[in-house]
Amino acid sequence: MTPVMPINKQTKVENIVVIGAGSAGLATSYWLTKMKLNHIVLERGEIGNTWINERWDGFHLVNPNWAVRLPGFHYTGSEPEGYLSKDSTVAYLHDYARDFDSPVRTHVTVESLLKKDSSYLLNISNEQNIDARCVIVATGAFGIPKIPDYASRIIKPIKQIHSSEYKNPHSLPDGSVLVVGSGQSGAQIGEELLEAGRKVLLSVGKAGRRPRRYRGRDSSWWNYAMGSFDKTIDDVESIHESRFGSSAHTSGTKGGHDIYLREMAKNGMQLVGSVSGGSGDLLTMDSGLLNTLDQVDNYPVEWKKSVDEHIEKFGIKVPLEDTIEPQGLGRYPVSEGPTSLNLINSGIKTIIWATGFKYDFDWIKLPVTDEYNFPIQQRGVTEFPGLYFMGLQWMYGSKSAQFIGVGEDAEHVSKHIAGLFN
Repeated sequence: MTPVMPINKQTKVENIVVIGAGSAGLATSYWLTKMKLNHIVLERGEIGNTWINERWDGFHLVNPNWAVRLPGFHYTGSEPEGYLSKDSTVAYLHDYARDFDSPVRTHVTVESLLKKDSSYLLNISNEQNIDARCVIVATGAFGIPKIPDYASRIIKPIKQIHSSEYKNPHSLPDGSVLVVGSGQSGAQIGEELLEAGRKVLLSVGKAGRRPRRYRGRDSSWWNYAMGSFDKTIDDVESIHESRFGSSAHTSGTKGGHDIYLREMAKNGMQLVGSVSGGSGDLLTMDSGLLNTLDQVDNYPVEWKKSVDEHIEKFGIKVPLEDTIEPQGLGRYPVSEGPTSLNLINSGIKTIIWATGFKYDFDWIKLPVTDEYNFPIQQRGVTEFPGLYFMGLQWMYGSKSAQFIGVGEDAEHVSKHIAGLFN
């Protein structure tokens, strides 16, 4: 049923509305400002709301500071090879908005978006509705938490949270913690819990291990040099896997370092297979843990081969192999692990679902998404005149949702909008 605008609720007219004041929304606002296009930015919380509320306290960016390059506001600090913390990232976004006086209105929630003749009606919670000629949806790259359906059948005494809700080890109940998923978030959270002295079980998925440094350079530098950041949707075999698959794990904490699953197992973490189902106090796991770990370890081997070939091809002068990996880890763990796990008997009091995100655009009352609820668009431009998206994972390329590249898509979208007003 199509929502009806509340009776007696006044409507304000705006030319251009950007929804979301994160990196994508602010980058778009920057270009709109530069092009002298009147607009407002609506943010449901504070500027950088996702970074504030959906990242744990000890979070750091995985790409180095030199890759923090929002348009007109590149990182210029004293640690280009460092990694911004959560708080520093939020501060950077606030400074950015102030730098060009972005017209952000905070604590404004858009409840729905409807087509209205040649404009769009935004139903705003507890405020005037807005009638806008153009709307840019920049609500985040990862959408809402994705948790498997069987999680609702697990007994209530077990605390369950998504990785986006995790804050720090002290915020969890006493007892063992099961982290489900070993991509970027799961591996880093598991490591943090282990180092805090918690008993941790990590359900291992297919995400590979990304070397932090190799032959004198950060892995992000090599990816940049080899053109990985410039890949577009036309350069990948599976755009679905690129958009929704797990990212290889590494860390920007403690100055940046490698994460070794086998090393954590040697230090007391219990590695188990991928969780496939559950009910009551029992979870089931896939078999083949050791084979999965071999695949995880093969990822950096293949990646290093690509780097070595790039070095040879272009005659780059860098040190020989300089990465010293922990010795003797091949025997950890020594067994396949269980195919089922009794949560009570294992002392598990908390499950952290590091299982990724899904998109939720049901509040947009238009047929604008595909079978995976991913917006149907061409580099942010939809088939509906005046409706755009920004900052989606692999929206146009690998850097569409990253600080180093979101500004390029923002410029493209802003130029398209400028064409409507000229």
